[in-house]
Amino acid sequence: MLLVPSASPPKLPTLPPRPPLLTAIVVLVGFEVLLLLAGAVYLVHGLVVEGSSAPVAVVSLVALALLFAAGLGFCGWGLLRRSAWARSPVVVWQVLQVAAGVPAFSGGSPWTGIVLVLPAVVVGVGLFTPRVSQQVGR
Repeated sequence: MLLVPSASPPKLPTLPPRPPLLTAIVVLVGFEVLLLLAGAVYLVHGLVVEGSSAPVAVVSLVALALLFAAGLGFCGWGLLRRSAWARSPVVVWQVLQVAAGVPAFSGGSPWTGIVLVLPAVVVGVGLFTPRVSQQVGR
């Protein structure tokens, strides 16, 4: 006769529900990744269609944009999984994005500035709200 234990398998710990603001932050980080990819495609289009006097520089910028997009996407995935390590690089990226977007208001296209600065401010402030900090913090 074979005895089967009646104990149920151990339950895995469940995380509390994800705050909607954290989900919105991850969506905005995904939007920023798409902006980086669109910028890389735009640079490649300019190189192929219009030509360039410095093709090595264009290829380097495309590689850098793709590298940043991959890194930011990885950090967004980390935020989705509530990993504490993902918050710092995302905050640094938001500061860089604001620094790139503010000059667009004075000399360039205001819409470019809005598209760069508004998501960066929302993500940067949202990452330090108490509910998100509790979910992503250590």
